[in-house]
Amino acid sequence: MRASTGGHNSPLRVLIADKCAHFRETVRRVLSQQPEALVVGEAETLLDAAREATARDPDIVLLDIELVMNEDPARLRRLAEAFPYLQVVVMLNEDSADYRAAVGERWGYSCIVKEQAEEDLASIVGAPSGRVVR
Repeated sequence: MRASTGGHNSPLRVLIADKCAHFRETVRRVLSQQPEALVVGEAETLLDAAREATARDPDIVLLDIELVMNEDPARLRRLAEAFPYLQVVVMLNEDSADYRAAVGERWGYSCIVKEQAEEDLASIVGAPSGRVVR
């Protein structure tokens, strides 16, 4: 495991974790237009995301809220412990201050809204040093 590079010379390595293959393809398409980003893998479950993170060594994982809510919370904790440098952005189905606050308070993760993914992803991958903007 390496420390996040995410600098100006190397693209931000992104793992997309969403149960919906169509949405993963949409995110991949959006990110392919961003020279600052390189999609290194996709996952359909939180367990698959952990496996892909081990194999692909991403800087950031875009994580579907459904995976956070519907799977064993211990898996999310183990993901954070195994990859302490990994930036996690939770993708929400709807924009809700309550969801954003809950995700931030419980896990300390940032959020984007799926409907606004194109705009939000551009701001995330363009953030200095690959750090996630809140």
